[in-house]
Amino acid sequence: MNTLSWNCRGLGNPRSVRALRDMVQRWCPKLVFLMETKAGISRIRRIMVKTGLLNGVIVPSKGRSGGIAMLWERDLSVELKSYTRYHIDAVVTDPTSGFKWRITGFYGNPDTNRRKESWELLHFLNAQFQIPWVCLEDFNEILSNSEKWGGPERPQQQMEGFRRVVNGCGFIDLGYEGPEFTWCNQRSAGERIRLRLDRVLATIDWKDHSKDTRVLHVVDSTSDHCALVLTNKRNIQGRGKRRFHFEAAWVRHDKCKEIIQDAWKFHSGFQTTSDFAEGLRVCVEGLTRWNNSDFRHDARMIKEKRKQLQVLIQADRDGSRGEEINAIRKEINEMLDDEEVKWNQRSRIQWLTLGDRNTKYFHYKASQRRKKNEIRGLLDGEGN
Repeated sequence: MNTLSWNCRGLGNPRSVRALRDMVQRWCPKLVFLMETKAGISRIRRIMVKTGLLNGVIVPSKGRSGGIAMLWERDLSVELKSYTRYHIDAVVTDPTSGFKWRITGFYGNPDTNRRKESWELLHFLNAQFQIPWVCLEDFNEILSNSEKWGGPERPQQQMEGFRRVVNGCGFIDLGYEGPEFTWCNQRSAGERIRLRLDRVLATIDWKDHSKDTRVLHVVDSTSDHCALVLTNKRNIQGRGKRRFHFEAAWVRHDKCKEIIQDAWKFHSGFQTTSDFAEGLRVCVEGLTRWNNSDFRHDARMIKEKRKQLQVLIQADRDGSRGEEINAIRKEINEMLDDEEVKWNQRSRIQWLTLGDRNTKYFHYKASQRRKKNEIRGLLDGEGN
């Protein structure tokens, strides 16, 4: 079962929401844990709809800081055990094998002076019950100075508390694939600091049951933290091929008319249903190719830039390419902003009038941002 965890550093910006949605589409997680959402319940609920993860536990932010959430698919059996501002603890039942295991999304206190409270919380959770357990995400601490690059060394006493709680809970580190460090202050030259603050810890009985599980460090431009993908699949596929939908915006382009005319040129005199089906197939293929080449180039460019960013960060061993990394981050973020503007412009309500009864059918695009009560008000104003 794929699981995604990410310190998103705020979901108030549309580019961060789009980045999250892209991650969900790419990695297909059944469960997602988010930290530093900096958002309230209503906003997270809208994001749940956008990502298709319709069940969850939301701990809203306090002012403009904090906020965590655990979201999962409807068909996944999740039993909530406890939660605070810094953790969400639940038991998951695998839908195929019936295997029960515990997952804790954890966010270490960002205040160093209060970090001891985080370790006490983990000790408390460990004492509650014992089943196969995985604990993941931003602990805001490292286990040794080998997990830090740049800046002064971490005091041993500060790291010792984290090491003790890891050993006391019987955790082992599941390792990672991808960049070595999960957080960077994104500064250049001698001021650049990188740390491995995000990780996945698990008990031995959980690891023995999930021997093929890997942890991937996934870079994104919208946060200074890597996302963590917990998966037992070697080749992760997307959600599959989407159904064909005719876009109303196409009719404004002469190329659309040309493609349709060419598709039906050899099928205008069809005599059988198979001829008609073949004409439809050719038409759909032509419009799909044109749409992918002319309308989705931005999405492909963003995907390629993200790949470049991942490779560049992983290759930056000495911190000398900080300016180049920051430039690509900025470029990706600007492209995300452009995409958001484009989709907002395309979002609209369409009315279709059919027959003598003048019946109105309402089509609501998933990409638009209007609230349901605004739509109801519009319907009431138009009448039935």
